[in-house]
Amino acid sequence: RGPMNLYSLTEDHVRFYEEHGYVQLDNVLTMDEVEVLRRAVAQAVDDKNKYNLNLGPRTDEGYAKVFLQMVNLWERYPVLEDYIHNVRVAEIARKLTRSKYVRLWHDQALIKYPKDSKATAWHQDTVYWPMNEAGGLSCWMALDEVTVERGCMWFVPGSHKLGPLPPIDLGNVLPDNLDAVLPASFRGVKPVAVELKPGSCTFHNGLTFHYAGPNVTDIPRRAMVTIFIPAGITYKKHTHIVGDRSNLQPGEEFHGPLFPVLARD
Repeated sequence: RGPMNLYSLTEDHVRFYEEHGYVQLDNVLTMDEVEVLRRAVAQAVDDKNKYNLNLGPRTDEGYAKVFLQMVNLWERYPVLEDYIHNVRVAEIARKLTRSKYVRLWHDQALIKYPKDSKATAWHQDTVYWPMNEAGGLSCWMALDEVTVERGCMWFVPGSHKLGPLPPIDLGNVLPDNLDAVLPASFRGVKPVAVELKPGSCTFHNGLTFHYAGPNVTDIPRRAMVTIFIPAGITYKKHTHIVGDRSNLQPGEEFHGPLFPVLARD
């Protein structure tokens, strides 16, 4: 499935990811591929009420202003299923984690609407995921030009080495909460903003602290996120937005059709 021409990921990319907990990769998708994703995400926005696709906390108006979050679109839209199975993207995740294979945890389209927009609080992802081990990672693929003003991602380099810290209330924290969530030893580390062109992306470790500012422009900021599970990661009983749909037992390695292998050595 998907084009087989692979991205030329280098050992320097992998080492940068291992050291800093994130890496920026430019021109992973063509503009034609980006346009296909834009149309599919637009269709999902049109369908979101009919299918109850917005899996962000629907009752929390504060969180609603952070972004529109639509999860597991690959199960409903064949174009997005093709994207999830695009070996070019999944193989990057496999190589960054030096893993024999990677599975899908879930996809999500994230749209940060203009004007009445809130920042996403500084947080780690892993603490919200039902995984016993660290190592899960996300590909954050820009579908629009993403600038600081439009709410690009910021990362705290090396913060993945801190291990899991307590979860943050994502809808209720000011963007200056970084000092509150990082241990004192890390407070001098300067966050890095990553601006992206459409078709470029970041991969970040689920333990890397990251944040996105408000979108103060007139244009929505759209991203397609794929979250990957490296080989050997086991299931932890957990209340997660995606829900426990798979009948996995605690301590079992992820498996089954809801978590397909997307790239293999």
